This record gives sequence, C-alpha cells and structure tokens, in this order.
Amino acid sequence: MDQKKIGSFIATLRKEKNLTQEELGEKLGVSVKTISRWETGSNMPDYSILKDLCNILGITVNDLLNGEKIKKDKIIEEYDDNLVNVLKEYKKMKTQKNVILAILAIIGVWLIQMFILIGFIYISFTSAKIEENTDVSKYNDYMGPNAITEYQNKWGMNEDIFPKTITDDMNVIDYKMVYYNPWDAQYLSYLVVDYNDEDYQKETERLKKYNSTDYIGYYSVSGFSKYTLLAMEADSYQGFVYAITDNKNRIIYVEIIFCNYYMDLNYIEYIDSDYLPDGFNATSNNPYEKENVPNNF
Repeated sequence: MDQKKIGSFIATLRKEKNLTQEELGEKLGVSVKTISRWETGSNMPDYSILKDLCNILGITVNDLLNGEKIKKDKIIEEYDDNLVNVLKEYKKMKTQKNVILAILAIIGVWLIQMFILIGFIYISFTSAKIEENTDVSKYNDYMGPNAITEYQNKWGMNEDIFPKTITDDMNVIDYKMVYYNPWDAQYLSYLVVDYNDEDYQKETERLKKYNSTDYIGYYSVSGFSKYTLLAMEADSYQGFVYAITDNKNRIIYVEIIFCNYYMDLNYIEYIDSDYLPDGFNATSNNPYEKENVPNNF
C-alpha cells in the first residue's frame, strides 16, 4: 500500500467535508497528532476504526486502501491488488523483524476484505430490496441525526437544508423516502410543503442564509428553470441536497445521494422529473461518469 497516497487522499476528503483535523479526530476518538500522521503517510488508521473513518469521508474501505475512489466494476480486481500490497508490506515488516505486528496487520486487513467480499457475494446472489416510505409521520426515522442507524450518515452529506422535523402548521403536500443498497447505499427523498405567508418568508430566509455550494456541471446539471433554487449542498461524487420554490409559498426539498458516479436505482420512477435539476443524469455510463472515471478503471 502507498501510505503517502492514502494519507493525501484522507487529507483531501477531510477538507472537502470542511472538517479540521481536530474535528475529524473528535468524531473518531483520536488525537490531532494521529490524524496528522495519517495524512503525512507516516502511519495508517487502525483497522478497528476504518469503517467509521470511511463513513465520515463518504468512501468505501476499498477506496481508502486504494488511495482513490474506484469504480464498481473494478472492485474485485482492486481487492486483489490491495491484498498483494498488504502482503508486500508483510514481507517488508518481516525483514525488519516486526513479524508479530505484520501478522496482526495481515489478519486485520484480511478480515476486513473477507467481510466486504462475503457481503459482495451475498448481494450478488440475492435481490436487494428497494425500501420506500411515504408516511410523513415517520419522517424523523429517515431524516437527520436522530434517524434510524442506516439513515444517519448518508455518505457524509449535510441534510440541514431539510426541515429538522414536521410540525402541525406545515401543510405537507407530498413526501417520499427511497432507500436502495445493492452494493453501496443510495438515498432519494423529497418533501413538498405549502407554507402560510409568514412561515414561507421565515423558511425562505433560513434557506437563503445557507452556505450553498457550487453544483453547475455536476452530473450534467445546468440549473433550475421550473423552480427557483433556495439552497444547495452539492458534492461532485455523492450527489445533491437542495430546496427549490415556486415563489408561491411552496417549497420542495430534495436529496439524491449515491456514489461511484451513477445510481443503480432507477430514480426517475420515484420522483417527479420537474423536481430534478435541468440536465441531471446519474444513469449508468452517464457523460459525467465517463469524464471523471479514468480509462484504466
């Protein structure tokens, strides 16, 4: 394994998530010095926190070991490469007479890779279930920090654009949450609310104060022509969380979160296309994927 490449990868993703070394350390229960050692390549994260680290950074363990995000159809091949690299590290450590440490490292990485591979094989032979919820009374089961475990950390995307909870004075016109995990978790949610004049003004002011991110060009998106954009949280890899309005007291909140540059979920079946950004294309082999995935992947 190329520790310097992995370290640089961790540093880049941390900065993309707007986290300081101290904040990342607090989330993982490690010191700033430990984070610094990872990012300089002088040390590697302990295997016991690899999963938590990857969840925070919005990547898979295999992405981390590879030092860059990898495409799905190369996952098994990269497993082999990573295992070979681990064996090389073992030989090096053995030469340095750190046999016990090397064996522990091999066992740890091997166990991680075995669990991932078993999961891959299992999913390959079973059909992943698409979970769909339209009961707005269960909104907080799927949205925000108090959601059910598998919905709490959606590849590290910030859901603050969505309302924290549904209140009695909110006229909810439509709501849907879709979850699909054939290999990597994918989320599609939207909430349509008609506000009274006073609440609409307050909510639009809240959203306009949100520190929106750039999004034009991601997944061929060119903007919004049917609605006015109020707030946007976009990631060039993970997708979008945003709020749009018809300027007539209706606000539509949407999140489309995935990875590997395309969605396995046929998203157009679950959301009104008018709610999507103009030009949005996250189907397999979309132009944005071809542009961003190296040819040798």
